[in-house]
Amino acid sequence: MPAVRSPVFRRILANLFRKGGWRILRPAAEDLLIQAGRHKYAVEVKAASEGRRDRLIPLLSQAILEAQASARRLPSPVAPLAIVASKRVPESVAEHLHRFAEQNAPGVAVGVIDSVGFRSFAGAGLEALNAPPARRPPKQIISSQHPPNLFSDLNQWMLKILLGQRLPERLISVPRLQIRNASQLAQAARVSGMSASRFVNQLADRGFLDKGQGELKIVRVEELLDLWIADNRTAANEIPARWIIKGGPDQLLAALREYASRKINNQPPCCLGLFSAADALGLGFVRGALPHIYMERLTLDSMTRLGLDFSKSNRPADLMVRIPANPKAVFGPLVEPEGIPVSDVLQVWLDVSMHPGRGREQAREIRRRALSSLFQNRK
Repeated sequence: MPAVRSPVFRRILANLFRKGGWRILRPAAEDLLIQAGRHKYAVEVKAASEGRRDRLIPLLSQAILEAQASARRLPSPVAPLAIVASKRVPESVAEHLHRFAEQNAPGVAVGVIDSVGFRSFAGAGLEALNAPPARRPPKQIISSQHPPNLFSDLNQWMLKILLGQRLPERLISVPRLQIRNASQLAQAARVSGMSASRFVNQLADRGFLDKGQGELKIVRVEELLDLWIADNRTAANEIPARWIIKGGPDQLLAALREYASRKINNQPPCCLGLFSAADALGLGFVRGALPHIYMERLTLDSMTRLGLDFSKSNRPADLMVRIPANPKAVFGPLVEPEGIPVSDVLQVWLDVSMHPGRGREQAREIRRRALSSLFQNRK
């Protein structure tokens, strides 16, 4: 989900730091710079509308990298401090975010805050700012329950497996087999039997599944895909990036091929996306669109290996880096024509369908040339 505007949280933080004895060396309207005694931090703040783990981790990755870049640009020694914020953040999510930072960015201070008083910081001199979450009335817990999301990350992955049986292997990489029940779907997707059973029941309850003829078959495909597009509108956080050294027109393809060829431990997966992916799949229709790549999470090493600079600049972006909220569904079925990791055809169609400009035209072309088999004999 894209970041929401964070000026409110910047003001909250500025007040929090002042009350905690920190001096604000730069206004809250800009990137915060704070100091208390010998501790000095360059602060980056990112906010999301939901305090979910899958929403906040991509933003934390971005905040870490931007805080590191800001700290490096300052003449005196300054430590980076990355903070993520939302309306309400569960303690369990905050703990996961801290573990994520320890594993992927050791030495970077991290903070997690919400709008109802929860504060969780890890870094020299920052622990005194911590505060427990506000108590929630017991009745609110019951009344705030929501029906399960049909298009969760795992559900999208399983949906691609079911639909992908009717699509060419060069356009989507999924296990190829006749899936008769939830148990076989769980094995194909490598998810728990409970997850697969829950998803199959959701599809059946909403009339999108035909269990006849010895296999699970999606029906009312057009209606289901319309719902999928609507859910996909806020599925990614985009970050502008620029080439460190600009090369020729094939620079991006060469960088992705080299990146994918080196299987480094804990390397975040990456692939071509949107209009560039449509071109790579032989389905391109729109020319001149800004290239996009998907990356599971941002790390300084991965961006350096790709030859990209993510620091703030007045220069126009050379490409956009997307951090997906549904990484399993994005990277699980990607294909690799000529060694280049490329988003699968369903992901490309979803992404361009709501893209401004000529996205709808590209989506119609993909549907006509690649997805027609999904709508044959539909009910």
